[in-house]
Amino acid sequence: MMAAYAAGEKGASRAARDGAVVVVVDAYRASTTIAVLVRKGARVVPVASIEEAATYPGADYRIGERGSAKVKGFDFGNSPTEIGEAAIPDGATVVLSSTNGTRIVEAARGAPAILAGAFVNAHAVADFLTSGASVPRVAVVGCGWEGHRASEDESASGAILDRLRDLGATLDDRAERIVKAHQKRPENSLRTNTAARRLKRLEYGHDLDVCLALNTVPVTPQLLDGAFVGVRYQ
Repeated sequence: MMAAYAAGEKGASRAARDGAVVVVVDAYRASTTIAVLVRKGARVVPVASIEEAATYPGADYRIGERGSAKVKGFDFGNSPTEIGEAAIPDGATVVLSSTNGTRIVEAARGAPAILAGAFVNAHAVADFLTSGASVPRVAVVGCGWEGHRASEDESASGAILDRLRDLGATLDDRAERIVKAHQKRPENSLRTNTAARRLKRLEYGHDLDVCLALNTVPVTPQLLDGAFVGVRYQ
């Protein structure tokens, strides 16, 4: 397996055109929220626009966020802490629209498979990719923030890529650099970066503990028939 790192919508789109399996990494917070929902047994439908989320037929719950703030009238903001505490039943259909993550999912359409990865399920995603059917090419895509780099997404991508390398994957040069940067980056810097400060300002600072906890949600969300569903690892 050859594993690469890519960034943003252009990176996701290019990876899909090249035939790579795409892992969408939006650590603060869409990928983490998706993993938490999948562990609860929910089907998570990612949509790019608030309008589509608001009118999506058959939704049991709607999750919406813009600029990290909850969308008015939706059931939840994009908060994995709130979702984890909510009584969302197994089999529920949840529609999710976020500032960055769901746009990257849309850009990756056409890839052989699309997964959602974060710190919380880094090993589960890598283990899934290296077990069973052969996956020749993987692109781990850091979503970033409105077209800019995000250190939390690069570090979560690094955690996934590091595990892939341990399991026998070959990393390209950019992926190797992402892993090295992740290994050197102190967690405290992720708790004080721009995204973390924004979450704290909006009183979502409690989500940082959930988002930065490594391998605490051992599921692999995969997009099937328009919704993320998951494979559980014990």
